[in-house]
Amino acid sequence: MTRIFVVRHGETEWNVKGLLQGSSEVPLSHVGRAQAARMAPALANLVSPNAVLVSSPLSRAHDTGLALGEVLGLPVVVDERLRERAYGVWEGITPEARLADWPQEVAEWHAHGNPHIEGFEVHDVVAARMVAAFHEWAARAPGDLVVFSHGSSARIGIMGLLGLSLEHRTLGNLGNTRWSVVERGVSGGWTLQRHNVGVDPLRGAA
Repeated sequence: MTRIFVVRHGETEWNVKGLLQGSSEVPLSHVGRAQAARMAPALANLVSPNAVLVSSPLSRAHDTGLALGEVLGLPVVVDERLRERAYGVWEGITPEARLADWPQEVAEWHAHGNPHIEGFEVHDVVAARMVAAFHEWAARAPGDLVVFSHGSSARIGIMGLLGLSLEHRTLGNLGNTRWSVVERGVSGGWTLQRHNVGVDPLRGAA
């Protein structure tokens, strides 16, 4: 039996402001670091002692992973494929600015998630790299696999792993420092066991 714990990073200041972070390097806020510190011992009690920890290269995810790594005494490996979806020209601007300058594209985004804007990474591309990373690391892990990633890429990756349609929000995003658990059965198929669970929130973000 193989289990993958998919964990979203802690809170950032851009999260609080409602800004899309995407490929931008945005650090954890003080609240985010506190969230990671609260998450780590709770998650350490659930995962196997020989777990493999793998993270997005972006510091907000990697630093969240390091909190668990310190508790377990395990390293956190970086995999570029686990980074957040690129949002292109929408990164770092307010929802009001998006709607004012790209009303049609915002409508497309809400309808099916793939707006036609410069630099936006579409569902299929995100799912392909996330699922490939899940499969590769799960095959190498002697115990549980713990992946530290981001709201959109984690959701799309889990949906891709489960074979769900990427055109609809069948799953909601993970909250900050919350996790989902997917398990592979003897037949080789994956099942979602838990989604968006975690310790009590700090300031409502987790």
